[in-house]
Amino acid sequence: MQGKIYSSGKEILMNFSQSLTLPATVDNSAATVNDEGRKIIKAGTPLGAAKDFRLNKGVVLTPTTDATAVQVVAMHDIDITNGQAAATVIKRGDVVYKNMDKDVRALFTADIQKALTHIILV
Repeated sequence: MQGKIYSSGKEILMNFSQSLTLPATVDNSAATVNDEGRKIIKAGTPLGAAKDFRLNKGVVLTPTTDATAVQVVAMHDIDITNGQAAATVIKRGDVVYKNMDKDVRALFTADIQKALTHIILV
C-alpha cells in the first residue's frame, strides 16, 4: 500500500518582512481538471476582479490577463476543485520568477508587470 505524499508546494515569495499578504476568496469557473482530478490555480497566477477586493466585501478574485483588473498574485497553489476557496495573496513583495511554473511565468506580460506596481520579480 502506497502512503500519502505530502509536499509544501512552491515557494515564490522571498523577503517576508517587506511583503504584504492578504486573505482573499478565489475561484475560476473556467478551470480545467488536472491529471490528478483537481482544479488548481498555480502559485504566482495574477488575480483580479472588477472591484477592489480589499474595499468590497464578497468580491471573488479570478485569474486574469487583463492589466486593468489585476490586483495581486496567488502566494501558493489554490485548490478550487470544490468551488471558491480561501487563499493568501501577495499585494506587495519580492516574487521569485523562476520558482513559478513556466505557464504562469508566461502570464507576466509587460502590461501585467506594469500593473502590479508593488510586485518585484527577482
